[in-house]
Amino acid sequence: MAAPVLLDVFGTRMLVERRDGAWRTFRLGSDGKRSLVDIPVPPSLPEAELVQYFDDIYHEAATPQRPAVIRLS
Repeated sequence: MAAPVLLDVFGTRMLVERRDGAWRTFRLGSDGKRSLVDIPVPPSLPEAELVQYFDDIYHEAATPQRPAVIRLS
C-alpha cells in the first residue's frame, strides 16, 4: 500500500489512500480523527492527478485566500 496523500482542499484537510485498488477519502478533524467521505475517485486515477481531481470537484469552495487544492504530503 502506498503512503496516504494529505491534501488541503480549500481549507479542509483530507487524506486520500489507496487500498485494494480503490481510492478512499477521509476528512481530517482538528482533533486528528478521520471521517470517511463518499467521493467517487476513479480507481484508474493516478496519484499524480489527485490534486487536480479534487480541485475540479470542489472548485466552488475556492476563495481568494484559498484559490487551489494543495498537496501537503
